[in-house]
Amino acid sequence: MSGQRLIHVAIADDWEGCKRFGEYEVSTRGISYDDAGFIRAATADSLPAALDHVFGDLTLPLIVAVLDEDALTAAGVDIEWGTGKPRITGPLPMDSETVVAELPLDRGAEPWRVPDLSGYSVRRSSPTER
Repeated sequence: MSGQRLIHVAIADDWEGCKRFGEYEVSTRGISYDDAGFIRAATADSLPAALDHVFGDLTLPLIVAVLDEDALTAAGVDIEWGTGKPRITGPLPMDSETVVAELPLDRGAEPWRVPDLSGYSVRRSSPTER
């Protein structure tokens, strides 16, 4: 698939743990999909705020997962934009069509640095913000 891309930030241990089950079921830091009812996602424009506000005090390694919107839809997983921020309405399939890249982030005392996403066609804003 080659649709627009979204981003999900995950704690590396959570991400790796879900791989063996074939589905990722974490909404965001400390909140499961079952509790939230969705998985939080980001656009390129909202990624810095997510790293700062949600993960700013965390020093554990993170994964920035680049997700293909068309592959999510083909798998029967919808994306809601009601808040201007993407919400993935089902567990993420952990396959190479859906997850097109896994970019590891480590940090020491420095703030999180946004990885280079220029080669991934990551959506910059919500469809309604264009």
